[in-house]
This record gives sequence, structure tokens and C-alpha cells, in this order.
Amino acid sequence: MTPIEYIISELKQFILEFPKTRVRYEYDENSETHFVEVVPNEVYHLDSQYINWESEMFDRFTDLYPDQNICFISDDALVGLDKIDFELFGREFVSSFYTSLPECVIAEDLIEVNSNVQGITIGPIAISSNFNSVVSLTNFNLRITGKSVDQTGSQPPITLAA
Repeated sequence: MTPIEYIISELKQFILEFPKTRVRYEYDENSETHFVEVVPNEVYHLDSQYINWESEMFDRFTDLYPDQNICFISDDALVGLDKIDFELFGREFVSSFYTSLPECVIAEDLIEVNSNVQGITIGPIAISSNFNSVVSLTNFNLRITGKSVDQTGSQPPITLAA
């Protein structure tokens, strides 16, 4: 397992343990550092359960990958993320920056998401990418991940995992 795969696997478990958080991951090639941003700040700075998790995660990561660097930050850090590689929202995460969620239509066996989706969780479905078109799902157990639409307007492939 690569360091990136390991971090993503850990973050998927993290978001289940800390449902009121959002985590973003970026690998900075210039500093050769894996950055993990955790918000809200109250969790990052004050939650003893989170502080213990971070310490244990750091130890596990450095034991497995002694030649790699990992850094945990929050959105008030002096350094920030430039190109987010991975992002997860807890099912109870509330951001002060979002006044409403993107328009969603949920039918008995169909979910349609309209708008540019930045990140949303609908029941067991997590959508964490920007889409410039309608996304229709017919299986409530799908997870959609991907990257933002680039400036040329092309959309990278979307990975679907049950």
C-alpha cells in the first residue's frame, strides 16, 4: 500500500469516527509532505479524542513510512492547501461558508444532484467533486469521488465504488 492509499484509508475511517468534521488531503511535492487539513477548528484544537487520534495516526504513519512526512493542519494554519487531492465530509459536518446545499431531488430509488457540487453527503452517498451537469444515481450505496472540472471544461473520470 502506498503512503497516499494508506492516508486515504485512514481518513475514510476517521470521518466515520468524527462525523462533524471535514478532512482534506494534499501531497506537496515541493516539500515532500502529506498534508491533512481537519475542520472545524474546535475539533482540531480542543477535542481530546481527535488529538489522540492525530498522535496515533502520526505514529502509525511514520512507523510504516519512515522516509515520508505528514503534517496535520486546520484552516487557520499559516500554510494552506493549494491543490486538494482528496476531500471527505462527515455526515454531520456543518460549514459556516455554505448557506445551503446544492439542489437535490431524492425519489424512492433515484437521487439527482444539480449545480456545481463542492461536497455533500446524502444518506450513505458522498459526492465530493465539482460537476457541471446532472448526476443521477440509482443505487443508494454508491460513493462518487473525483476532481474538479478543469479550466478547459473537461471532466476527469469519476470513480464509482460500492
